[in-house]
Amino acid sequence: MLNRNEFLVLRSLAEQGEATQRNLAARAGISVGSVNTALRSLSAHRLIDESGAISDCGYRALQPFKTRSAVILAAGLSTRFAPLSFEQPKALFKVRGETLIERLIKQLQAADLEDIIVVVGHMKERFFYLEDRYGVTLIDNPQYLERNNHASVWAARDYVRDAYICSSDQYYPDSPFHRYEYESFCTLTPRGGATEESIAVNGRNAITGIQHNDIARSSNEQTCWVLQGPAYLREDDARAYLAHLEEAYPLASTRDKLWETLLLENLDNHPLSARKVAAESVIEFDYLGDLRSFDADFMENVDSAILDNICRTLNCARADIVDVEPLTEGITNLSVLFSCRGERYVYRHPGAGTDELVNREAEAHAMKIASQLGLDTSYLHEDPVQGWKLSKFIPDCEPFDYRNPDHVRDALAVIRALHQSGASSPWQFSFYDEGCRIANLMRSGDFPLPEDFEDLARMAEDLSSLQRAGAGRSVLCHNDFFGPNILIGPDGVCLIDWEYAAMGDYGCDLGNFIAQGSGYSIEEALDILPLYFGRPATDEEEQHLVSCTAIVGWYWYVWGLFKESQGSPVGEWLRAWYEAAKTFGRYAMQRYGRREAKRTELSEEEFEALVALERRTADSALPSDVAASLEERGLTRDGAITAAGLAALEPFRARRAIFFAAGFGSRMLPITVNTPKPLVRVHGTRIIDRLLDAVLAAGITEIYIVRGYLKEEFDQLLSKYPMVRFIDNPSFDSTNNISSAVLARDFFQNAYAFESDLLLESPQLVTKYQYRTNYLAIPVESTPDWCFTADATGRITSIAKGSQAPCWQMVGLSYWSEKDGARLADDLREVFESSDECQQIFWDDVALDRRPPHYRVYVRPCVPEDITEIDTFAELQAVDPRYRVAQEQS
Repeated sequence: MLNRNEFLVLRSLAEQGEATQRNLAARAGISVGSVNTALRSLSAHRLIDESGAISDCGYRALQPFKTRSAVILAAGLSTRFAPLSFEQPKALFKVRGETLIERLIKQLQAADLEDIIVVVGHMKERFFYLEDRYGVTLIDNPQYLERNNHASVWAARDYVRDAYICSSDQYYPDSPFHRYEYESFCTLTPRGGATEESIAVNGRNAITGIQHNDIARSSNEQTCWVLQGPAYLREDDARAYLAHLEEAYPLASTRDKLWETLLLENLDNHPLSARKVAAESVIEFDYLGDLRSFDADFMENVDSAILDNICRTLNCARADIVDVEPLTEGITNLSVLFSCRGERYVYRHPGAGTDELVNREAEAHAMKIASQLGLDTSYLHEDPVQGWKLSKFIPDCEPFDYRNPDHVRDALAVIRALHQSGASSPWQFSFYDEGCRIANLMRSGDFPLPEDFEDLARMAEDLSSLQRAGAGRSVLCHNDFFGPNILIGPDGVCLIDWEYAAMGDYGCDLGNFIAQGSGYSIEEALDILPLYFGRPATDEEEQHLVSCTAIVGWYWYVWGLFKESQGSPVGEWLRAWYEAAKTFGRYAMQRYGRREAKRTELSEEEFEALVALERRTADSALPSDVAASLEERGLTRDGAITAAGLAALEPFRARRAIFFAAGFGSRMLPITVNTPKPLVRVHGTRIIDRLLDAVLAAGITEIYIVRGYLKEEFDQLLSKYPMVRFIDNPSFDSTNNISSAVLARDFFQNAYAFESDLLLESPQLVTKYQYRTNYLAIPVESTPDWCFTADATGRITSIAKGSQAPCWQMVGLSYWSEKDGARLADDLREVFESSDECQQIFWDDVALDRRPPHYRVYVRPCVPEDITEIDTFAELQAVDPRYRVAQEQS
C-alpha cells in the first residue's frame, strides 16, 4: 500500500512523465528530501523503472485511487448576481472568453472521469445543450428553492463515489483535478483578517471541524483557512456522508445548511484531509463586482437585454451601472438596486409565472396615471409587453407601520384620492373572478391542493354576492394596496407596484390593506373606515369591507398556492392570507350571510327589469306594476338598482362555460386534417375565440373545454386564455358527444354549454344573467336540421331531426340553471351507462328526449344573423371566400 508521499510522486510521474526531483517536489507539494525517499521506495517495489519512469506495476498500484465521477452543483438562483442572473444562470456567464461551466467540464474531462454530473434547477433548460456537447449527465434538483445545496448532492447521490464535488461558478486558473486521489479532502484557501468561521486543521493536516471565531480577535490573526474549491470523497467516505445526509434530511434544521456543513458535522465517520492551496488558485465570484474586477471587459461583452434596457432608458453606458444590490422584499418579481451617475434606481424584472397573473399593459397604463396624479413619484418607465420596469429609488423612507395613526391616515388619504380622481383604465379586475381563474389553473395541474381548498372556494362564492352588492360604480384601484407598497418618504406617501391596477371595487383596496399583513382584528379593521370616508361608515359599508377583505384574502391565498406550484414560495404571506380569508369570511357569513340565505323570488318581468337596470339600459317606461313591486321590495330606489337588487340577481348569474370540442369534424375536410374544427380561422380569427371572448366579456372565467381529436393543438389557446381548463375525452372517436358531456357533468350548474363550431356574430347573446334553462333557437317554417317544438310559453316539448312544419331550429348554445344542471349531472351518467345504444346519442337528448319530465327547458329566440353553425367545408367557404380561392389555386 502506498503512503501519501509515494502516491503523490507516483501520480506526478503518471501525469507528467519523467521529471527532476525539484519538479516532482513542486508538483507533489512536498520537500525534495521527501521526494528522494519516495523514489527509492517506489524503485525498490518496481513501481518505477531504472530510468525513473512509472512502470506497469506502478499504474496498477494507482488503480485503487482512480477518480470516477464529478458532481457539479449548478441549481441555485445566484441572487447576488442580479440582474444578470435573471436572464441566465451564473455558471453560463462567459469570463475571459470562456463559459464558466464549460471550462470546468473540460478540466474534469482531462482527468478521465467516468461520469460528470451537472445538478440543475434554476433555468435548467439553459443547461440542456451540455449533454450533447460534452456528454455530461443532467440531474434535476426539484427542491433548489426550498433547500440549500445539500439537496443537489442528495439528488446526485447515486454518483457520489470516488467523486469530486464542486461549484459551477468557480474559476480555476490551473486544473485541480487528477485521475487519482489518495484520500477524501476539502480544498482550503487562506483568508487574512476578520472571518466568522474558519476550518480547524490539526498537525497531521486533518480537518477537525468548523471554528467559530471572535471577529475582533480573528481580524488580528495573520491567516484563517476557509472552504473554497472542490472537495473529493472516496467511496467509503461518500457512503458514510450520504447515510448522515439521509438521516438529517427530514429535519427542519437541515433545510438551510450547506452540503459542506453537513460533511463537517460527521467527521468521525468520514475523516477529511485539508488540501491547502494558494488564494489565487480558486477564484470565486460572489458579486458582480468580483467578476468585473477579474474580467474588465465582462460588462461590455455579456449578452444582457436587461443592461440594454437600463442603458437605453437612462441614456447611459454599461460602465455607468455600479453598486448593484439584489432586493429581496418582493414576492412577485425580481428586483435590483443600482447606481448610475450618482443617482440610485430600481430595476424590476418579471418573476416566474407572472405572465399568467399580471396584465403588464394595464400596469403600465395605471403607473402613468399614478405618476401624473403625484401618487407614484418613483416611476420612470415600464415595457408593457415584457414587463420590466425602471424606477427612481426613494431614499430615507420609513417602513410603513399599521400601528402608526399618521401612517394609516396618510395612506388611506392617498387611496381615497385615487378612487375620487375620475381616472379610468380599459381593464377591469375582479378579485373573485380572478381567484376563480387561478383556482382553475391549480385544479388542472398536478400540484396537491390543501384539504380545505374547495371549502374556502365555496365560501368565497357565497360572499361574492355580498361583495358585488356593495361595490357601487367601478373606480381605478391599485389592487395591491398594503404596507410594503406604501413608502413613507420625506416628501409624503409614494404608492408603488401597480401590477394589478385596473377598474374595480373600491372596497377591495381597503380589503388588501387589511388582509395583507395588517394584523387587524375585525374591530380594528372597522375602526379605520372613518379615516377613508371622512365620516362614520354605514352598516352597508362595513358589510362591504368585511366581505371584500375575505375575498381578497382568499384571492391572494390561491395566488400564493399557484406561485408555490410554479416553484416560487411566498413564505409566511401564505398563512397571513389564509387567516384573513377565514377570519373575515366566517364573520361575514355569520353577521351578514343570513340576509342572503333566502332567495328573493323574481318574476320574469322583474328579472328583465333588474338586468336592464344593472346594465344601465333600462327603459324609463317600465310597467308600473313591475316598477312599483321592485321599489316596494327595496330592489330599486328612485329608478336605480340597489344592493338588494344586485343580490337578488346573483342566483341567476352565469358562473361557468363548457365547450364541446372533441369531434373530428369529418365534413370539414380537408381543413380539419391538421386542425380541430374549433381552431379553424374564419376571417383570421379562430372560431372558438369569438365564443371565449364573449364568455369572458360576460364575466365568466370558469371555462372548460372537452377535447379529443388532435387534443394537443388546443394548448395554443392557453397563451391567450390561461384560465381555460381542458377535459380530455379518450373515447371521442367511438361514442357520440354524450361521452364528452358525461366527463363535464359536474360543471353544468349555472353554466353555458357550447358547441365549439359556432360562428358567433352577436356576442351579446352570452349575457351575465339567465332566468332559466334554455336553448338558442331560430324560428323557421321548416328545416332539415335539428329542431324543437315548443308550447305557448316557449317550453320545449320535443326535439327532432328535421321538420316540414314551423318549428325552432336548434342552435348549439344552451344555458343550464343551478337546479337543472345538478339534475343533468346524474341523468347524463345514468343514461350513458344504461346501454351501448345510449353511448351513441347526442347529449342534448338526455334532457329533451330521454328524461324530459325532469326538466323545464325553454327556447331563447335569435335570428340567423346572430350565429352560424359551420358544419361543412362548403359552409366554411361560403362564410370566408378565402378558402374557396385557396382551393381553386391548389
